[in-house]
Amino acid sequence: MRIGILSDSHGKLEKAEKALQEMGNIELLLHAGDYRKDALMLGSAHGIEVKSVIGNCDRFALGPAEELMEINSYKIYLTHGHLFGVKYSLDRLKKQAERLGADIVIYGHTHVSHQEKMNGILFLNPGSITWPLIPGRHSYAVLEVDPSGYSCEICEL
Repeated sequence: MRIGILSDSHGKLEKAEKALQEMGNIELLLHAGDYRKDALMLGSAHGIEVKSVIGNCDRFALGPAEELMEINSYKIYLTHGHLFGVKYSLDRLKKQAERLGADIVIYGHTHVSHQEKMNGILFLNPGSITWPLIPGRHSYAVLEVDPSGYSCEICEL
């Protein structure tokens, strides 16, 4: 399964649309918060299944703050990260992932792309598609998951 991953789109869909084109034929779009409605609009417009969570800028928005799903026997945990202090450390998020038995953790909030494996768990932040912390580094990720394993690539526009 080919999965597109966005975060921190903040209501600006132009770059998110471009990222969707670059992702190719995805079967699922994951959005790690801050303007969850962007993901819902993109999914509806392109006929793509969407899983998304709310972030700290999704004031008054309805939706889950976290989502745990299983894809090809891998547990994927999706959250924005603000509730776990990810701008300072991944320690609290790591404890939550271990508690849930997650294999892959997708988060946002920092506006910086990051990929790291800790204790067998992949932590993946696609960065911000709209307002990257490092100017000009608009990014997203593509995750490929099949029963024999997974691979992930962080891409820049």
